[in-house]
Amino acid sequence: MTEYKVVALSEHPNLWQQAAQWSFDAWQHEFPSDTVQTYLDQYALAASKPERLIEIYAAISDQEQLLGVATLIDDDELPDAPEPGPWLAAVFVTPTERKAGVGSALVDRIVRRARELNFVTLYLYTEFAEDWYQQKNWQKIRETEFLGLQHTVMQLRLAN
Repeated sequence: MTEYKVVALSEHPNLWQQAAQWSFDAWQHEFPSDTVQTYLDQYALAASKPERLIEIYAAISDQEQLLGVATLIDDDELPDAPEPGPWLAAVFVTPTERKAGVGSALVDRIVRRARELNFVTLYLYTEFAEDWYQQKNWQKIRETEFLGLQHTVMQLRLAN
């Protein structure tokens, strides 16, 4: 099993290109107008500490290899969503590290950060991973269609 840590992606600009390529490849079917540059611009925005909430975390190995990424963002671009945010978004783990705890560590870091920011509820939408999130105590809110694809909107109550 690979040893890794979860850190702010902004601290590792040398990994931005790979993270952007992975994100583009993973979500081009949902966001066909995005490019690799779209993700690079988002990483630069997150690193600049903008007024809006956008924090991107990366799981990296002890050898500084990128294993996965996840984002905490105020608005995850789901049209007509009544949920106020914030959103867990863009969770991606390289296929070789799936089922090794990397995704869970990334999600746990986002949840911890949302609690630090005193949010009461965190939201996400997923095309394929509803069961995985339910195992982590996320609750289904509703089904929605986005760009012709079915998604499940879920929430996690953060207040104890």
